[in-house]
Amino acid sequence: MAQRSGMPAMPLSFARSGDDVTVARVRGNDAIKRHLENLGFVEGSRVHVVSASGSNIIVMVKGARFGLDAKVAAHVMTA
Repeated sequence: MAQRSGMPAMPLSFARSGDDVTVARVRGNDAIKRHLENLGFVEGSRVHVVSASGSNIIVMVKGARFGLDAKVAAHVMTA
């Protein structure tokens, strides 16, 4: 499992299956930010990428599993 600490922030949509990353910030309009924060994507949260294929990504955040469209995942900047 790769950890990306020490690297510049990158969108969650670029993560690969098996990666463990930390949320650095959430970008986008207020509605997108609020939606993602309600799901647990807040600064400092640990995210495990269960599966990443094509335009979808499945992640574990705070014990919950979520499926995100890559366009939505692009709003979550990770380190």
